Amino acid sequence: MEGVSDASLPPLPSSDRPDAAARLRDALLGASFTADGLLELLGAPAYAALARSETVPALRATRGDTPLEALVRLFLLQQPVPYARVADVLPVDVCLESGWLTRAGADAFTATVDVRPYGGPGGEDWFIVSDLGCAVGGAGGIGSGDEGVVLGVGGASTTLAGITVRTPVASALDLGTGSGIQALHAARHATRVTATDVNPRALHITALTLALSGAPAAELREGSLFTPVRDDETYDLIVSNPPFVISPGARLTYRDGGMGGDDLCRTIVQEAGNV
Repeated sequence: MEGVSDASLPPLPSSDRPDAAARLRDALLGASFTADGLLELLGAPAYAALARSETVPALRATRGDTPLEALVRLFLLQQPVPYARVADVLPVDVCLESGWLTRAGADAFTATVDVRPYGGPGGEDWFIVSDLGCAVGGAGGIGSGDEGVVLGVGGASTTLAGITVRTPVASALDLGTGSGIQALHAARHATRVTATDVNPRALHITALTLALSGAPAAELREGSLFTPVRDDETYDLIVSNPPFVISPGARLTYRDGGMGGDDLCRTIVQEAGNV
């Protein structure tokens, strides 16, 4: 997925550099850039405000010079961070080459994607990747109105993850994967995970989410609903957090289903029994 791009959205980090994702992950964990680490640094009010896309409390809480504060400003608040502070905590050359960072002037860097620590159900330190400005908190945090923008984790995503039955299975299908949170959860208990989406940018970001979280890679396929599923395939578990706006026209891929009434959900339910 090296070449996945959109002229109106910034280029994404390479998903063909597992070495870069692994080194970045090690650096993030080494600086306690985790859900627990953020809660300790920011405090409960500022941490909760981030989930509402309110950044001022976090900006106030990160005026120091620790590595963790630099990472919060870089990946969560999308602020330029001086070279010296970034170089103290991240493998700068690798992050630049693989596209996780970009230069902001002569002596500063900015992140190319939003990276959010996410605590897994077994205490795992995971990271959810999304487009800049598309953080936890849903539509209020979107910084781009482009059709292909990829959202982070919202309440519907975490609710679905929480109610999904987690018995071990041979195969799981994540229908409309988005930023990859359901595929990430499924990777804990499914031998094989397939993730689909009509948006190639979402598939690219799912690959980044899985790699940065240290999870096994999923089989990523582009297409609508069950179209990418082959005739000879069956799945033990199907999860889907489909577009939630009922509209015959699609303005934002993650949100507008392009069907009227209950047609989208009806199609998913009716066709699920065939795979």
